[in-house]
Amino acid sequence: MDFTSREIKILNILLEGPSTAGKLAKSLNVSRRTVLRDIPSIFDKLKTYDATLETKTGIGISLVGEIKNINRLKEKLALSYIPPKLSPKERQHLIILSLLEHKEPQKLLSFAMKYRVTEATISNDLDACEHIFLKYNLKLMRRPGVGVWVKGPEKGIRQLVTDLFYKNFNEGQLISILKDKLPTARDDAGVATSMISDEIKNRLLKLVDANMIEQIEQALKEILDELKFPLADSAYVGLMVHIALAMERLKGGEPICMEGNILSSLKSSDEFILAEKLGARLEESLGIKIPEDEMGYITMHLLGAKLRTTHAANEFFAQDNFEAAHMAREILTHAGRKLGEDLAGDIITLEGLILHLKPAISRLKLGMDIRNPLLTQLKQDYKELMDVACSSVGSFEKKYGLKVPESEIGYIALHIGAALERKRHKRVPVILACASGIGSAQMLASRLQKELPQINIVDVVSFLDLNRSIKKYPYVETVITTVPFESDSFNVIQVSPLLDEAEVEKVRSQVKILEKSFVPTFSPGEYKKNQSKDDSNHVLLDLIQGFVLKENISVNKKDKLLDRLILALKDDLHDAIIDEVAKDLQNREKIGGCAVPGTSVSILHTRTRGIYNPFLAVLRLIKSVPMQNMDGKIEDVETILIMLLPEKPQADAVNVMGKISVALLEDSGFVRLLKKGSGTDIIKELVRITRKTEC
Repeated sequence: MDFTSREIKILNILLEGPSTAGKLAKSLNVSRRTVLRDIPSIFDKLKTYDATLETKTGIGISLVGEIKNINRLKEKLALSYIPPKLSPKERQHLIILSLLEHKEPQKLLSFAMKYRVTEATISNDLDACEHIFLKYNLKLMRRPGVGVWVKGPEKGIRQLVTDLFYKNFNEGQLISILKDKLPTARDDAGVATSMISDEIKNRLLKLVDANMIEQIEQALKEILDELKFPLADSAYVGLMVHIALAMERLKGGEPICMEGNILSSLKSSDEFILAEKLGARLEESLGIKIPEDEMGYITMHLLGAKLRTTHAANEFFAQDNFEAAHMAREILTHAGRKLGEDLAGDIITLEGLILHLKPAISRLKLGMDIRNPLLTQLKQDYKELMDVACSSVGSFEKKYGLKVPESEIGYIALHIGAALERKRHKRVPVILACASGIGSAQMLASRLQKELPQINIVDVVSFLDLNRSIKKYPYVETVITTVPFESDSFNVIQVSPLLDEAEVEKVRSQVKILEKSFVPTFSPGEYKKNQSKDDSNHVLLDLIQGFVLKENISVNKKDKLLDRLILALKDDLHDAIIDEVAKDLQNREKIGGCAVPGTSVSILHTRTRGIYNPFLAVLRLIKSVPMQNMDGKIEDVETILIMLLPEKPQADAVNVMGKISVALLEDSGFVRLLKKGSGTDIIKELVRITRKTEC
């Protein structure tokens, strides 16, 4: 009695080892019930081969029999196997994977027999494969009578396999695989069919061990949580794929090498420390020795990784450097002029762009590109945004001497689009969960708010943070997501990142149903609290981006001090009325002493019509100058803190400046930093001071 095609597939899996009905169903793209229906038939047919199936709790289904009988069964299955019909491109991808998996040469005849084509067809396929290999600095070796194999750097092999992953799975599918939440779709016959169905995808998944992925994910989650390093879903998946492939290659004795000077520069970064911690955890759990060069490549991924939340944006850029903040403001200002809108004033978009640009700078310096799955649609449907984004990165390219690739410009366009479309008409509470980065998530949020003013998007999160957000907002009963998954606990509405008209109508109809049963529970005070925090963030960003530290200021006479200080700051006080600033500082000094007793530091502060935004500067003198202190005595001053506020400042600006003034009086560590610390260290402390009393 012959086996059916599905029975053959089940037996081939069981020949490799025991498996559960659930795993068999997933591998075969069918339901578990279908597998269980096939088992009795297989059991009966195996009697012909003196073999049988055994089921044990905790192990699953096993194929049992003497070796000679199992070999006879293998021969029968080999003769019965009918390979799927493949396109040339699919066949070429499978040949590439086979060549990368095996070190030894492979015969053209074996490929021809496997894929049921002629050797001439395989030869043509190899010509196409050769062009692909060259892009990764790999060489296809062909020797008559010997076979074909691949030579080249390990870096190229890994990059090619990684790119094949991304060509065959989108980010949402990869996240679902990692989180084991990939749903099934029903075919016409009602049989469950997995979204991942072709042979290439199954072959790719076999390149990484499922148990190893679980251990890697656990180690990565622990380290990222411990160090509060919140990766975007796309960066998290990229790092998971990189590490999983790297560990498999290391197990096979294929380490990667990095140039010494690059590794040396990476070792000075905080990300390398994180990579070492992660490596140590992986060595312990996997029992694999991880070389320093591997740590270097993990560091590169971390340096180029997008963060998944804007909640810590100010702390993030302040602690590393604030170049990204300055560039973000310039890009949004330029784009705003082009579009006739004040985009730089959108604090959410500004923070999101800062978070994108900081790792983007690292990526470009390291010669890394970023995948942008939305690029084709952006170029087609949002050409104006792409053109504006392209023209807005001119100062960025000039500053770093780097060409910004289209993929990066696409993400910048998403941030600009988010700022352009943002509106606040909301009602029914929903959580938006996306697999992609902050910019695309915000653009989707803006589009949803524009098209559906009756919804209230209370949180925009990565799919990995969804459970945390649901706990934070227990009254929310609906999740709109770009990641396919199912839930019995709340309503799930799946959309694409760029939200076409059909999806808008689908969401609108579902929201109408939700509106009927929705009872508002949103506290009015919650909006005010969040708005206040946004205002404080905006003030802090203005202060930090305009912050000035100048040393070796020469002042010969005390009565010329203010003139000299104003001259030193003239180029930094953009759009300021310098005479007004000087006059108001002079008037303030006449009121009373400004030096802090016993510190050799003076605060020159005033409100003035001469500026529009808060301003902060630290100036260090070559020689001390005698000034009156707050006790009315004379103090030799070496460092001067200049604090300027507009004539009618926001309450939050006054509050932030007040915290800085109090710290100068009460915090000796802050005083030491003002006198001797670097600009970055002072900014870190400013962030800490202004955030210290926030909840």
